[in-house]
Amino acid sequence: MKLLNTVVLHCAVVVGALLTFPSEGIAATPAAGPGQTGDSSWPREKFSNGTRLIIYQPQVDDWKNFQDLSWRMAISLTPKGGKTAVGVVEMKGNTNIDNVAKLVVISNPQVTGTYFPSLDKATADKMEQLFKTFVPPTFSISLYHLIASTPKNQAPAGVQLNNDAPKIFVGYRPSILLSVNGEPVLSVVPNTNLQFVVNTQWPLFLDEGSSTYYLAVGQQWLTPSGLGGQWSATKKLPPEMSKVPQDKQWSALKKFIPPPANTKGVTPDVFYSDKPAEIILFDGQPGYAQIPDTQLEYATNTNSVVFVYKPTQQFYYLTAGRWFSAPDLQGPWTYATPDLPPDFTKIPHSSPASAILVSVPGTDEAPMRVVNRGSDGPFF
Repeated sequence: MKLLNTVVLHCAVVVGALLTFPSEGIAATPAAGPGQTGDSSWPREKFSNGTRLIIYQPQVDDWKNFQDLSWRMAISLTPKGGKTAVGVVEMKGNTNIDNVAKLVVISNPQVTGTYFPSLDKATADKMEQLFKTFVPPTFSISLYHLIASTPKNQAPAGVQLNNDAPKIFVGYRPSILLSVNGEPVLSVVPNTNLQFVVNTQWPLFLDEGSSTYYLAVGQQWLTPSGLGGQWSATKKLPPEMSKVPQDKQWSALKKFIPPPANTKGVTPDVFYSDKPAEIILFDGQPGYAQIPDTQLEYATNTNSVVFVYKPTQQFYYLTAGRWFSAPDLQGPWTYATPDLPPDFTKIPHSSPASAILVSVPGTDEAPMRVVNRGSDGPFF
């Protein structure tokens, strides 16, 4: 975790893009695809008049009649010249579905509640007003992401929930997780011999003539030896790719077709998975900081929540509201929420790592968990 980038809500189903604030993390982010905002990485960072806001992965609470949406998210807010405060914000808004662009437009977003556990009421009220200055009057999100992120019904009594660990990749340089939900499902790009992969959040195309895939990442195009193989940058696209931006859902790709002669940034590594997966990205080799009064260390050069329990050298990783542990970052990972070392409950509130106390069973903060255990199962 980077300092104060430690809040991860205890959520089972999450929105890929509830607020379109730009991400400044070390992962490459998707270019805009069908019904996408173009950025699905978390956390997201925004500055305004010297104030810094970090928004962590939101959680949908309800989408009533597909018209009234309510959600919550953890934030880190640092006023200009002031101290950082970590809290939880609850919001609601009205939705309108654009079935052509596969977007949901959220209008009249309102803050319905805030919780800053380390602040007195007067200061917390000021922080709430400061956060409201960042809220846009309208914004749009992917229809696919929102449907997938709407809470499912709690599993019936007696049904075994799936707490198997997802595939967890680890990277030490700019990387992306190219996740496809099962085998690629292809749909034709009108008036071309190209197809795009429907069941991924990334703009991923297949040239039928050469059976070659093309992936848009930032300002670059990548092509693989095979979906699960090595990916490399390419400056040569199929001629019919020039027709792709004529389709409204791919219009954002126009400035990248043909590929720019001089692209910014390095070519990222690509981790491909056709099963549920997560990625831990370090900025170089892992760095850790000791947590006072515990035998825990937390990773400081990643936006992921990673701890090491020194007596056993066991790694602990929090994702989608659940803890997994492994003897090594490369795994094997197993479900660990009920078996966290007692030192997790001893993390002092003064520590940048204290934000994860909401996800540690047995702490005073645990009731703040966004969803109960019963709804964790459908995430996988």
